[in-house]
Amino acid sequence: MKVIKDEDLLSLHYQIEKAEVQQQKLEELLRKKSKKLEKSNRSAKILGITSIGLLLFTVFLLMNSFLDDSLQGNDIAENVNITGFHEELDSLRMELTELEQNKADLEVIKDLYLYRNLINKDIVYSVQINSFRGSKGDKVSALSDKYINGRVYSDTSFFKLSLGVFETLPEAQEYRKTLMESGFSKNIFVISYKDGKRIKIENPN
Repeated sequence: MKVIKDEDLLSLHYQIEKAEVQQQKLEELLRKKSKKLEKSNRSAKILGITSIGLLLFTVFLLMNSFLDDSLQGNDIAENVNITGFHEELDSLRMELTELEQNKADLEVIKDLYLYRNLINKDIVYSVQINSFRGSKGDKVSALSDKYINGRVYSDTSFFKLSLGVFETLPEAQEYRKTLMESGFSKNIFVISYKDGKRIKIENPN
C-alpha cells in the first residue's frame, strides 16, 4: 500500500478547497445569469405587451378616424339627398298647382262652351235686374263677353242686364228669390230666351 505523505495530503486538501471555491463562484455566476435572464425575459414580455397595446391603440385611432370620415361623408350625402328631395318635392308641388290651374281653366272653357251652346239652341231662363240707356248700356254690354253667368240684351234703345242662365223656369225663379234676399229690388223678374233672343217675361213665382 502506497503511503501518502503529509505534503501530498495538504496539496490534495488545497486542490479540493480550490475546486469548491471555483464551484461556488460558478454557482454564483449561474445565479446572476439566471436572474439577469429572468429580468431580461420579464422586460421582453413587458415590452411585447406594451408594443401590442400601442399597436391596438393605433389601430383603434385609425378605425375611429375612418369611421368619423365615413360618418361625415354619410352626413354630407344625406344632406345632399334631403336637399334634392325637397327640391323635387317643391317641383312636384309647382307642377300640381299648375295642373290644378290648367284644370280650372279647362273647366271655365268647358262651362263657357256649354253655356254658349245652351243659349244658342234651347230655351233658357235668366233674371233681369236692370236696364240701361246709351253709353252706359254699351259698357254693361261688354260684361256678357267676360262673365259666363250673365247676359245683356238690347232690342230697343235700352240694354237689359240679367243674371244667371238656367235650363228650367223653377231654377230661375229660385235664383230670383235668392237675389231679392241678398238685397236686390223686388221688381226684378224672370225672362226667357231662345236662340239668343228674348221671348217673354215669365211668372215670377
